[in-house]
Amino acid sequence: MDPMWFYDEMGDQEEWQAFQKELLPLEKEYLAIRVALRDAEAALRDDPGNDRLQGQVEKLRERQAETERRSPWISSDYPWEFFLWGVPHG
Repeated sequence: MDPMWFYDEMGDQEEWQAFQKELLPLEKEYLAIRVALRDAEAALRDDPGNDRLQGQVEKLRERQAETERRSPWISSDYPWEFFLWGVPHG
């Protein structure tokens, strides 16, 4: 199923705009955490004995897990916007 049509049709809807306005900062934060974690893990592979990098990786993993607990939709395989406003199945 390809929900790409959804984004074309929902662009002008007030509910959709409010949803995006509220969630974009959280998505940016989550992306920043994931990128920082990726970079820290790569650096740790190059220098496995570095305690500072190990602490940084642990801290970033905790932040990622906390964000996923707080907003489980953020790590979903499917966009939640589609589930909230998409065509019902059946």
